[in-house]
Amino acid sequence: MQPYLLAKAYAFRGMLLTRSFLEELAGSKNLIEFIDALKATPYSQEAHQITPPYTALKVEHALRRRLIKTHHRLMTIYKKNYLLAALYSRYIARDFKIILRGLSTGLKGEELNKLVDPYAEELMGTRDIIAKLLSVGSIEEALALIRLYTADEVVVPIFEKVSDPVAIEVEIDRWLINRLRGALRKTPKAWRQNLTHLIMPIYLRFVLTSILRGKAWELGPKEIGELVEDVLEGPLRSVAQVIIESNTIEEFKKAFTVMPKDTLPPISDYSTLNGIINSLERGYREMLLSRARRCFLRPFDEPSLTLAIVFLLDEEVAQLVALAAGIEQGVSSNELLGSIVSIA
Repeated sequence: MQPYLLAKAYAFRGMLLTRSFLEELAGSKNLIEFIDALKATPYSQEAHQITPPYTALKVEHALRRRLIKTHHRLMTIYKKNYLLAALYSRYIARDFKIILRGLSTGLKGEELNKLVDPYAEELMGTRDIIAKLLSVGSIEEALALIRLYTADEVVVPIFEKVSDPVAIEVEIDRWLINRLRGALRKTPKAWRQNLTHLIMPIYLRFVLTSILRGKAWELGPKEIGELVEDVLEGPLRSVAQVIIESNTIEEFKKAFTVMPKDTLPPISDYSTLNGIINSLERGYREMLLSRARRCFLRPFDEPSLTLAIVFLLDEEVAQLVALAAGIEQGVSSNELLGSIVSIA
């Protein structure tokens, strides 16, 4: 590993905000106080660039720019880290989802434009795709453009069957999962085991939540299988098939018991399908963070540290954005404190 890159990874790790500081931020009386506090952190440059009137959306765009810029810089320095490059697609996928959600609620023109900051696309020279999406007149037109951009040869038109924007998000997530799997195949075998362990929560979250969402949409086993068939591999294939064929909460619980060790997070809510889905979302998020933190507690390997720091920074920004939104909406500091997850 390049000494410079190694030093940068540990430097970024050392700059992560502590839980106690996040708790102080949660007690901010307003966004002015919140932004002022950020000016004494590694987000100082971004905080100084936020202009009145202050909004949580402006905070989000500013802070995400630092994350994207950091990721892009690491990716440029370490060009052999194929997974790091594939992971960058998450920012583009996120913009796709924002636009689709906006269109699904009737937003167009300037209102929709305000929601999206195409900084990630600017750095990659692909801003035109966002411009095209922002100019379409319907969610169907946007979906056609996204499918053309992702060039997915295995299009599963679930949205046309259930008319739920989340169905499109599943399709976008499958594109991202396939990019990660392709990058992993190009990764040298010496690094593949550690990297597979690190990103496995992303893969498992997609497979299990997609199947359960298919159940919630009342799709048949064949249609649900099409959602995940092209990404299934290893022992998960047989487990997924059992879950697809299950029809009750008790059957889902039984199917989960045969998941390989350390691949299923605790599920706190088995009362409904949505309860299980939400538990899996939270659980895999925590599992990913835990694995990213552990990368810095063992002898380093070349690609894992850079991926780990991106995951940790992504979570930090997500929590800061959530705090800003809560403060803007007048959520009590006690409620905000309950949403904080330790990062450093």
